[in-house]
Amino acid sequence: MKKIDGYWVDENGNRWNDCSKERAKELSSSMINCYNCDNCCNCNNCRNCRNCHYCDNCRNCRNCHYCDNCRNCDNCHYCDNCRNCHNCRNCRNCWVCEDCEDCRDCRDCQVCQNCQNCQNCQNCQKYTDNPMLYRTAEIGSRKAQTLFYFGKIANGTSLQIVCGCFRGNLEKFEKAVLKTHENNEVYRKQYLEEIQKVKVLFGMQNDE
Repeated sequence: MKKIDGYWVDENGNRWNDCSKERAKELSSSMINCYNCDNCCNCNNCRNCRNCHYCDNCRNCRNCHYCDNCRNCDNCHYCDNCRNCHNCRNCRNCWVCEDCEDCRDCRDCQVCQNCQNCQNCQNCQKYTDNPMLYRTAEIGSRKAQTLFYFGKIANGTSLQIVCGCFRGNLEKFEKAVLKTHENNEVYRKQYLEEIQKVKVLFGMQNDE
């Protein structure tokens, strides 16, 4: 174990800072066949990982926990066979996901925004029965896009909105906007303008 640029570095190039030499040795011994990892512990066959825990066969991961066969992940937790994921939680067999939670078998989810409790998603720009999708510009306090999914159901139409942690229909979304941005005219106006645009775009006055 050698001290290099403020890091304790083992023979495989794994490194730790903010800990004693003895602690670095303990962490090093917990890793199996890992190379060039930073501040990791209890990992197997990782490469170039950062702050990973209990990972298997990871590559270029960041802040992963309990991951298996991940590639190029950021801030994932409890993932299996993930690829190019960002900020995922409890994912299984995801590919190219962003901001997913509790997803299973997702593919190409870069088009999703803040998904939650998904099952067997495929090309997640699709919503129920492949409805129309409207995506806003980056607006609001989060400077992020809001998604409006419009689809046909048995008794009419359905509009589902995904905006940050919000997921619901148009009526609930409009109420949430008025409450959340009660004291911010700029953000309130941005969202209300998009709501009116969507009503015209999908030929509806109220969400059904």
